[in-house]
Amino acid sequence: MGYGIPAGLGAKMGNPDKDVLVISGDGGAQMNIQEMATAVVYEVPLIIIILNNGYLGNVRQWQEMFYNKRYSSTCLLYRKSCGGACGDPDRTCPEYTPDFVMLAESYGAKGIRVKQAEDIKRAFYFAKNNVSGPIIIEFIIEHEENVLPIVPPGNAISEMIIK
Repeated sequence: MGYGIPAGLGAKMGNPDKDVLVISGDGGAQMNIQEMATAVVYEVPLIIIILNNGYLGNVRQWQEMFYNKRYSSTCLLYRKSCGGACGDPDRTCPEYTPDFVMLAESYGAKGIRVKQAEDIKRAFYFAKNNVSGPIIIEFIIEHEENVLPIVPPGNAISEMIIK
C-alpha cells in the first residue's frame, strides 16, 4: 500500500517511451503523494488513477467481512461533528477528502475527476495527450465497493476468498 506512485514514477523514468499507469486507492495514494513533486519537477507524464470510495477501503472491507461491520477510523469523509452517523442520508460530509484534482493542481500537475462511465474515454484521452507532466484521474466509486480476492486475517494466501 502506497507503493504505486513512487514505483510508477521509477518505471516511467526508466522507460520514457512507454505508457505507465498507476492504479491506487485513495488511502494508498495518500501514503506517498509527495512524489507528485518529483514527477512535476522532472516533467514526468505519469498517469495516476485513483479509485476513490472515501474510505480506507481494504480496512473497511475487513471490518465488514470479518468483524461484523464494526467500522472504526476508515471513513475519510468523517468529521467529529458527524457523531458516528456514517450512512445517515441526512449527514453532511465533505464531498472529497482530499480533493485529488485540487491536490494535483497544487503540485502544478493536472487532475480530472470521473463520476460517470461516459466520462472515462474523455479522461483517458486528456491524460494521453498531457505530456508536460503527471496527471491524476480520480474515479469516484461506490462507498462500499469491495475488492476480491482477499485474505482473511491470520490466514495463508492459499486460503484467500475469491468470490
